[in-house]
Amino acid sequence: MTTLSLPHVLYDLGTTSLKLIEALVAAGRTVVVVEPNPHDAARMGDIVQRRLRDAHVTVGTVIPDRCAGFVCRGCDVTHAPRKTLIVVVDGPEILGDGSRPLETVAMDVSHMSMVEVAFGAASQATRSAAIDLIGLLGCACSVSQRTDVFEGTILQDAALAMIDRLTLVGCLPWELDEALEQTGFAPGILKAQDDVGLEVAFGRRQAGGQHLLVADRMVREGRLGRSVGVGWYRYPGGGGAVVDPLIEDLIVEEARFAGIRAVPMTPAQAAEAVLLGMINAAAKLVSENMTRENLDRLALHKIGLANMHQRAAEVSLSVLRTKLGTLARIDADLWGPADNLTRLLKTSP
Repeated sequence: MTTLSLPHVLYDLGTTSLKLIEALVAAGRTVVVVEPNPHDAARMGDIVQRRLRDAHVTVGTVIPDRCAGFVCRGCDVTHAPRKTLIVVVDGPEILGDGSRPLETVAMDVSHMSMVEVAFGAASQATRSAAIDLIGLLGCACSVSQRTDVFEGTILQDAALAMIDRLTLVGCLPWELDEALEQTGFAPGILKAQDDVGLEVAFGRRQAGGQHLLVADRMVREGRLGRSVGVGWYRYPGGGGAVVDPLIEDLIVEEARFAGIRAVPMTPAQAAEAVLLGMINAAAKLVSENMTRENLDRLALHKIGLANMHQRAAEVSLSVLRTKLGTLARIDADLWGPADNLTRLLKTSP
């Protein structure tokens, strides 16, 4: 049996793997989805059948003896068959503790328009196999030198944290999402998160000991996004997004429990707060290893914002610092001005 005829195995990833499954199927590859728990396997099988009828996808509880690639979380590396490419989805921080470092790479495959990859101590053969897989998926690729977290993940999680906080001070999520699209994010960040699945970022937060009041509660209540028909929006009959007024009650309740007071702010002002916050988060990433071009590509593919540096250049440093200082009163961790804002603006065209 050749490598091309071997299946790709996705192990215990649940609905977070749906985009990857679709991409592999579109590339003509056979996929085996393994869920160790029979109940989870039955549920996943039903979801896959509804989304990918008659595709070359098998869902079960048994790992094949051989595979072309084994995609899993870092804690499950030991389940991978021998002599195969192992892809961990946790992030580069897991590579330092892996049991099979020569066979393992880290990849962020949550957004299939761009894959971030970290190689760690992987062998040249493993690196080549990983690049071949990315080519098979038809994705843009960004190679990260970080050993803690992917740069794109930093941008994504910063955006989600800002939006979570802004909803708690009184911004309705669907109005904010629409304003974000008008500001230049395409699609709206919440629609994009529903498409990826809320449990993806939730899993990262749990692993890192971080929490969001609104988004975490949504996941615990089963609001995982489009794959289950409800997330930030509802998707009746598997169709397009419609507003879900029940979200407003959830947000109001969480804000009351946390003692968070409302802040008068229009949707346009809230969208500007996210944009300025993303420029601020990008400034923290600026370094010799992060070029302007790569940062712009990450912002486009990971948060849907085109021309990050151009947008930064349109705001004077003094205005940016002043507005961030005001927003820092809402949350200093999210909007406190970065030390190297000047450096980001200097690298802007």
